[in-house]
Formats: sequence, C-alpha cells, structure tokens
Amino acid sequence: MYEPKYDQRRWGWIGTILVTGILLILRLAELQLSSAEGRRQAQMNTVRRVEVIPPRGILRDRKERIWVYNVPFFNVFVTPKEISGVDTARLAQIFGLSSNVLAHKMEQARQFSRSKPSLLVRYVSLPRYANLMEQSWRQTGFSAQALHSRRYLYPTGAQFLGYLSEVTPQEIAESEGRHTPGNLIGRSGIERQYERLLAGRKGYRYIVVDAMGRELYPYQEGKHDIPPVRGADLTLSVDVELQQFAESLFYGKAGALVAIEPATGEILCAVSAPTYDPNLLSGEEMPFHWQKLQSMPRFPLYNRAIQAMYPPGSTFKLLNALVALQESTLTPAFIYPCAMGYLRNGGKPACHAHTAPLSLVSAIQHSCNAYFASVYTDFLHHPRFGRVGFAYERWREYMMYFGVGRRLGIDIPSEKPGVLPTRSYYDKIYGHDRWNAFTIISNSIGQGEILMTPLQMANAMCIIANRGFYIQPHFLRQVHGQVSRPVSYFDTIVVPIRPEYFEIVIEGMRLAVEAGTGYSAYLPGLGLCGKTGTAQNPHGRDHSLFVGFAPIDKPQIAIAVVVENAGWGASWAAPIASLVVEKYLKGTISRPHLLQYIKQTALLPQ
Repeated sequence: MYEPKYDQRRWGWIGTILVTGILLILRLAELQLSSAEGRRQAQMNTVRRVEVIPPRGILRDRKERIWVYNVPFFNVFVTPKEISGVDTARLAQIFGLSSNVLAHKMEQARQFSRSKPSLLVRYVSLPRYANLMEQSWRQTGFSAQALHSRRYLYPTGAQFLGYLSEVTPQEIAESEGRHTPGNLIGRSGIERQYERLLAGRKGYRYIVVDAMGRELYPYQEGKHDIPPVRGADLTLSVDVELQQFAESLFYGKAGALVAIEPATGEILCAVSAPTYDPNLLSGEEMPFHWQKLQSMPRFPLYNRAIQAMYPPGSTFKLLNALVALQESTLTPAFIYPCAMGYLRNGGKPACHAHTAPLSLVSAIQHSCNAYFASVYTDFLHHPRFGRVGFAYERWREYMMYFGVGRRLGIDIPSEKPGVLPTRSYYDKIYGHDRWNAFTIISNSIGQGEILMTPLQMANAMCIIANRGFYIQPHFLRQVHGQVSRPVSYFDTIVVPIRPEYFEIVIEGMRLAVEAGTGYSAYLPGLGLCGKTGTAQNPHGRDHSLFVGFAPIDKPQIAIAVVVENAGWGASWAAPIASLVVEKYLKGTISRPHLLQYIKQTALLPQ
C-alpha cells in the first residue's frame, strides 16, 4: 500500500545529500583556488637573509685619544632576473662609472647567475647610495651590503696600523661560512693582527621581499634575527702626537725609528719613512691609491721598522762588550792600543783619530774600532773554548738572547728576523774549522754578515736600560674599557749577564753623548745615554745610526734611529733621536733651530 510520508522522507534525504555535496564541491573549489593564490603569493614573496656587519672596533692611542674610526659605505649587488626599470645612464652617473663599464659589469652578472646576487660596485659612499635609493621605486633588482671604511683623525702610523681589503675567493672558501663576497678584513698591521677582536661578529636579518627584490617587512616580526656584536675598541701603546712629531723629522729621508718604554715593552712610536696618509687606503679611491703606492720608488708600503735589515755598525759594540765581560775574556780596566786601525790584522778595520790606548768605557765613548776588534779576537781565540767554532757558538748564543738573528714576536705580522750566521754557515764558506776571528773580524764592529731590524736595535737598548731583561715589544696596551684586564701575555726574557756589567757599558754610553761621538745628541738635563753607528752600505752612501735610552736612572724611553744613506751617525740619526726623546720626556723642544733644520732638510732627490 502506498505511503506518501515515506516518499517525503526519502526525497528529503536525497535533497540533503545533494545540498551537502554541492557545498562540499564549492568548498573544495574555494580551497583549490585559494591554494593556487597562496602558491602565487609564495612565489612572489620570499625570505631573504641579510648580513648585518657590525662597526669595526675603534683604535685609540695610549692617552685614549680616538685615532681610527669608521664611516659607512656600501657594496651594491644586482640580481639579473629581478631587474626592471633600469636607467643605465642615470645609474652610471650615480656610481661614477661610464655607461660602457656599467653595461659590462651587468653582463658579467648575467653570465654568473640570473637568480643569484652578483657584486656590481664596491665602496659606494653614503651620498651615492642615497641617490640609488631615491631611484629604487622605479628600478629594481639591486641590493646593498653595508660596510665600514676606516678614517684617521691623525693621518700617521700607516705602516703599523695596516689597512682593510676585500676577502679573496680562497679566504671565503677557508672561512667556514664566516666570510662572504665583498666582506673586508684586516690585511696588514694592527688591523690584521687583531682582526677577530676588531671585527666583532656578524648578525643576520630575515626580510620578506617581493618578486622584484623589494624589502616588504621582517620575517615573523624579526624573532629569528641574530643581532651583530660590535668589534672591540683597542687602546694602543703609541703616543699619537709623538708619532706625528717623529714622522715629521723624516721629511725627505728614508729610514726608520722605533721607541719603546723599557719597563713594559710598549711601543711609543714606530716610524717607517717614506710613509703615506692612511686615509688613502680607505673608501672609494682605495684601489687607485693602492696601485699608485705600489709603484712608488721608495716603497712606502714597506715597514722598515720591522722588515728592513741593516748592518748595526758601531752600535753592535755594546753587545760584544757585554758578552766578553760576562765570559771574563775582558775586564773593564784592560787597555788595547789603536793606531788608526787594528794592528794585529794589518790595520783592518780602520779607525778614526782619538786618544789611545783606551779602556772599555773610553772605547765606547770614542767608538774605537781597533779596541773592539781586539775584544772579539781575544774572545773567539780564548783557550777556555778549545776551538774557535765552539767560542763562536757560545758568542752566538748570547746574541740570540739579545734578540739578534730572530724574531722578537711583536704583535704585528711580517717581522723579519735579521741575520746572525751559524757556525755551519762559515764552515760552508771557508771549510770546516778553517776560519777564525780574523776571517770574520767585521762582526766585531757590526758589519760583515750581521743584520738587524730597527726594532731589534731598540729592543737591545731596552735590555741595557733594564740592566738585563726585556718584555716582548708590542703595540696593544689593552682592550678599551677593560682596565681590570691589562695585556699580560707578552713574555719577559732575562739575559744571562750580570747587572754590574751593564752599569759599565751604560757609563760609556753616557760619556759618548756628553763628550764623545754622540755629542750631537747631547742636551743638558736629558740624561740620554747612547751610541752612534755608521753602517757601511754596499748599495750607496753609509747609513746613519743611533741607539740609546733616557734617563740614565729609571729609563722611560729606549730608541733606535736609522737614516739611510745619510753618513755619520752623529750627522742625522743622533740629533733626530735626541729631539724625539726630548719631546717625549719634556713635552716641548728647546732647540727650535735644530728642529727646523732637521724637518726642512731633504736627503732624498725631490
């Protein structure tokens, strides 16, 4: 029998099912359409990781004066597939390039990768970068990396401060992700030695950018960003005013000067001449100036203070005297003759006119070549050693203590060790045990094969000033703001010579300045003890040398000066040293005429 209510219920269920199905189909279609839109948005908007390079640490001098600071500049990158709206002529004008050069750089970027950023222009200044940003609304595909270039409030100390340059592909590969293209690192001097301290640590920002490479907003409100850590500020041991003053004395001259505080090993100033303005090797014009400096004839990029190796000349006599006293082959009162030369070797080395015979103190005072040739001969031929070779090895051991023939470990790279021949070196030249003191007599007066850097000469004066020890010479005084953590990792080296022997040599050095060969360095009340040297130079005129320290008691400064091709040590090196010592100890100069003469006289062809 027919039941209408049953049919109504059946059609009701069918209707419900149809409506539900239609709704599900519509929802699936909506989801599919919105998913496609999501994919489109995902393709358009991507997350970019942006390096944040922190400001490099500031450098200060020993009196906490700011010396080296930072200014911003930018490396500009281009991603070829994101380029649009580019006005090549305008862009070339902004970057200071010709249109052809810019077109070539853009083509190189395309060949490298269409989807990856390529470095387009280096060292873009802040004003130029601001001009680029003004055009960003219509030309896309460009991004920038903010960096920091150095500026120098005091344009001095270029060779030991060093400079920054871009990392090489090899350095990038070896950095384990620490460096990327365009990054700058310390390339020499303090900047290189303390790179890790000065550079700090990179940070990273994660930015959502659109398909045209334009930044939209921080990814997830920046919660994944890694903040950078600023580089540490360093306080150097150098007195920047003393450095400027010392450099001014080398106008028109080539050579070097190193001054050290004996009690601490801190470098007070270090001159390498000729020098250059360190501002030349920073910013947009750096590559141009680098090429120009490299081609200059007197090599201003060369740090003579730690790399040039000179015969020490008569300044070396002080060390020979100390070794002979310690080994008891010489007594202070022993007298040697001089007849304008060393008689036992046919008058060689020759000597200048002075009273004779002399004891040790007078021999230092008048710089007698014959006296020290005798001292050296009697040391190497002394019966206690058995053979000359054994005596030479003993002598060489002492010289190594004095820092001759080895690196002192100063805290900037590229220090040279000097030259101190081994016994085997002479055996190879003359035959095994077929040489003696007369064969190598030039060593007695700092000639022959002996070579020292100005740093080594100044350090030897620290040993004498301290009466038997030195602290490794260094430029870093402390990390700024960490006075409670002073630099303490520089070694103290003790020389095995009795303190009383230093007093004898110091007396000779005092007389050398007050009434001897170093009289041109004398200033009453300065307390300067020193020794001149005139080093023979096979490549031209003799070098002028002076070494010393002041005052005689509780010395505050030890110094070594080399003026290339300048003749007698008393002519140029001694007065330059005296002026620098006076400036440091007294703060003023009492000999304006001498100062003017030194500063205005050029010895090099102009």
